[in-house]
Amino acid sequence: MIFKVSRGLFIFSYWLELSLLLALLLIHSAQVGAAEADLKPGETIGPQNWQRVQGMVGENLLNRIKGGYTFQIKEPKIYKPLKEYVEATEKYSKNVKLGPDGELQNYVAGLPFPNFDKNDAQAGPKLAWNFFWRWLGDDYKTGGATRGGKIVRFVIEKDGSERRADLVSYFIFPRTRYMLDPRPAIPGYEHIDYMQLRIDSYPRDSASTTLEIRYDDPKRADDLYIYLPSIRRIRRATTTQRCQTLAPSEFVLDDINSHNGKITDFNYRVLGEKKMLANMTQENEPYHRKQGDYLPTDEKWEVVDTYVLEITAKDPSYCYGKKILHINKMTYDNVLAQIWDRKGDYFKEFWGFFKPVNLPDGREVWSVGDVTIVNVQNGRSTIVTATRAYNRGYPASLFSLATLQRIQRGESIE
Repeated sequence: MIFKVSRGLFIFSYWLELSLLLALLLIHSAQVGAAEADLKPGETIGPQNWQRVQGMVGENLLNRIKGGYTFQIKEPKIYKPLKEYVEATEKYSKNVKLGPDGELQNYVAGLPFPNFDKNDAQAGPKLAWNFFWRWLGDDYKTGGATRGGKIVRFVIEKDGSERRADLVSYFIFPRTRYMLDPRPAIPGYEHIDYMQLRIDSYPRDSASTTLEIRYDDPKRADDLYIYLPSIRRIRRATTTQRCQTLAPSEFVLDDINSHNGKITDFNYRVLGEKKMLANMTQENEPYHRKQGDYLPTDEKWEVVDTYVLEITAKDPSYCYGKKILHINKMTYDNVLAQIWDRKGDYFKEFWGFFKPVNLPDGREVWSVGDVTIVNVQNGRSTIVTATRAYNRGYPASLFSLATLQRIQRGESIE
């Protein structure tokens, strides 16, 4: 009889503990959800209430908040997609599908999968393609809308010392034209997704010019050419250099625009949806900060709805073990990237601020503003001021070896 009573008490105690544990888990989940949903414009976030944004920022930024970083929440900015992009999506998306290796088939222009469903069996690669073919204009000059008309980059060492580097970058999308003639593609370039011309001009000891061509054929590797003034030669680079650091910075080539690798070279998994903190209306350019620190001192943050996309390389020797993007549902731009190394250790964290800019016809669109990357393993960080000027009308011939040779001769290309 005593045994039965003891056993009953044991069972009762076990279920009581289990019920309390489940209740605590439910309360914790509700608190996390409330933190995401209840942030109000004007609210101040800092070390006294860092739990309010836990899970809405990267691990490194959260630690800085715990340590004293303070900022305010603001009203979210709403951007409207351009009419031409919406029309292209409506006209062409119904024929788009994925091939057996995740390649995009029958794509012409617009958002490939406008009716995206995170529960779709092919949700991962579909979201990756939506990210890749988000609206980025017919062409653009990165840094073209900054005061100096170029990208300005500051590298901050762990000890707070800083180095500056200047560059410009030109992009063209010859097979997806929305506003500039010829449309919808430049004849003879229908097989090319994009071309990029990048000119690193300062400091002189790291100056170079890079030409990259991305083909729509999933089995064809990118063409990558580099002109090095130090030896006055144009070299064809191997695709393994996609993992080399863009010195002096903490970015590699595949970090450009958050994820610049060839889509079919990676595996993708949608981890869900999440509310994140972002800044879609950067107020100062470059943002104000203290010397030797990468944190903005007076920028406000807003809540945005995102899809969470996990990216892993098919090549086991790739430089990153895993990258996670938080893709804004409104623009399909990434607002936060988190990176782990091949050992599974947290490696890098970077976010991009955005700001409104005007097209040549006066319509408002959005552009990346300042982008910040932090290497949590070595303590170095890089800030890039990179506001774009869209639809400049660059000829496809600009993106060629002939242009590299012109630069080699010291000629201007604009």
